[in-house]
Amino acid sequence: MPAPPQALCGVVVSAGRMMKAVKVRTAKQVYDTFLQKHYTAYQSHLVSDPNSSLRTGDVVRIAARPPASKHIRHVVTQILAPWGPPAEERPPILSLEDLDAQYMAKREARAARKRERLKDAKVERVGTPAMDQEPSMKERDTDVAAAPKVNGAEESVVLERNMADQ
Repeated sequence: MPAPPQALCGVVVSAGRMMKAVKVRTAKQVYDTFLQKHYTAYQSHLVSDPNSSLRTGDVVRIAARPPASKHIRHVVTQILAPWGPPAEERPPILSLEDLDAQYMAKREARAARKRERLKDAKVERVGTPAMDQEPSMKERDTDVAAAPKVNGAEESVVLERNMADQ
């Protein structure tokens, strides 16, 4: 059985500036061995907010999830204390099961598009000549006699440039 996702509580410090994402600041107590005191260390997380239901100042619970993008690795699970309009008047927060269902539906749709694209490519390939009948790129570049004529002249200049680049 997989471990439950790590849940953190934090305050939304930036909302409405990014599409479907907010910045949440979480706090934890850290002990300094030199000063022999505890102090509060803050950490900011970019959090996925699919329905854009959070406002700056909300206290929220977030959970670690598979990355939604390069920097977004958490998702909102609950509004603990709303700031401004009540949570009932805002778009609903999706549950983890709903988010998983959306993710799987997107993944299945992507796989279906890929299958269609590959099926179309196979149909197109059947009507074209076989690739093994054409000379390879290396053979084409080194064989000047086999170079096609362009406006009555051989493409030796192009071939010399290719050889010089190598």
